[in-house]
Amino acid sequence: MSIAKRVCGLGLVAVVGLACGGASAEVPTEWTFELQCRSSLDNSISPFNLPFPSSLSSQYVSIGEAGDVAIRLFYGSSEGIFYGQGGVGGIAFSSPSPGDPVWSTTLDLRNGMIAIEQGGFSDGAELYDTAGTLLETFTIGGSEGVAGFGGVTLASDGAICYTADFGATGDKLMIDQFVDGVRTQNSIANTYDGNYSFLFAPEMNDSRQVVLGVIPETGPSRRIVRFDSMGVPTTVAETGAMWNSFVNSTAIAQNGDVAFSARRTSGSIWEVNRWDGASVTMIADGTDEGIQNGSFANFPPVLNSNGWVAFRASDTEFDSTAIWVGDGENLVKLIEFDQEIMTDLGVLPLGFDFGGLTGKQVTSGVVDINDAGQVAFSAFLRNGTIGVFVATPVMGCAADLTGEGDLNFLDVSAFLSAFGNQDPAADFEADGNFNFLDVSAFLAAFGKGCP
Repeated sequence: MSIAKRVCGLGLVAVVGLACGGASAEVPTEWTFELQCRSSLDNSISPFNLPFPSSLSSQYVSIGEAGDVAIRLFYGSSEGIFYGQGGVGGIAFSSPSPGDPVWSTTLDLRNGMIAIEQGGFSDGAELYDTAGTLLETFTIGGSEGVAGFGGVTLASDGAICYTADFGATGDKLMIDQFVDGVRTQNSIANTYDGNYSFLFAPEMNDSRQVVLGVIPETGPSRRIVRFDSMGVPTTVAETGAMWNSFVNSTAIAQNGDVAFSARRTSGSIWEVNRWDGASVTMIADGTDEGIQNGSFANFPPVLNSNGWVAFRASDTEFDSTAIWVGDGENLVKLIEFDQEIMTDLGVLPLGFDFGGLTGKQVTSGVVDINDAGQVAFSAFLRNGTIGVFVATPVMGCAADLTGEGDLNFLDVSAFLSAFGNQDPAADFEADGNFNFLDVSAFLAAFGKGCP
């Protein structure tokens, strides 16, 4: 497995005017970064697209196919949901209730809708649009008599999936939806028919394929299963000769591929894997340069339909968390401690040293990826604030300003014209200035050619 070191530009939009297509090719080493929001609890530091004071610590960010993002936050005595795209956004909806959490840490953004589990296990879930309108409330009860919700995930048609508690009876894997105002609950699997004794949190795609970890009643100690829309199970992986442990959470792509983390039975090496319905491809493992082996066990990976898998792990180079993206052939470190990144306050280093057992940290919460290859993440900044960023892969040639796929005098002419007009397309240093450094950077990119 090859490991490619990332080459990251800087900027609120780090590299502008580049050809960025879908993520059908190998994982690139060049990415752009765009700040969506930034919290602050420090009176001397203003937040970005959020009120003061606000906190994003340990929250899970979700990204839509258009590159829009949503994340839960605390501000004042309230909770809110930030929604934004392209560096513009704000609190889409909020709850004035102080005290116990109104919502869970996790949420799911899909097709202009946000599904979020309420904070208490027996409270249910809610579905909003991104303008903040409450579309549906999924209370406990219903035709199946749900007593509690866990691990809510969303499809583009508004259906949600979750593990439902039924008290002393057991648990069910449920798909729940309102159609023309009528609520329909369908059970996909359960813990009382002799197959499974425990169901972990699920993930669902738009085809209503559902993946989750289970504890079988008999056989292996753990199994990862993908169910089709009719509830027919397919085993993705199970403990035994190959693996002896899995991370509880898994991920599913729109094409049905599955990502999971597992510990090998031989040697106790942790790895991140992608399953394509027929075979398993290892994306990374604890022997890869810079990756701390046991850190795979802490957070689940995410993946898209083009075979890209993003995950967070601990970085031995800086003794801190970091984020990688891999496709089974190439492994790129996306962000790391001390990496400089452009924010609304200018260039700041990533990462904060909390000292003690917590130590150096870069990432805050779990990352997400869409089919365009964009990765959403929240990260600690050196000034003690937390920012939410979208990283976009640069799939084309930086100097191919005409978008024709090759480099010639037309690209040089396009650059000179943009430079003369102070067009951001010519700001190759992404510093807001137009000078010889941009010319030098363009010439260097031109000299590299197109792949």
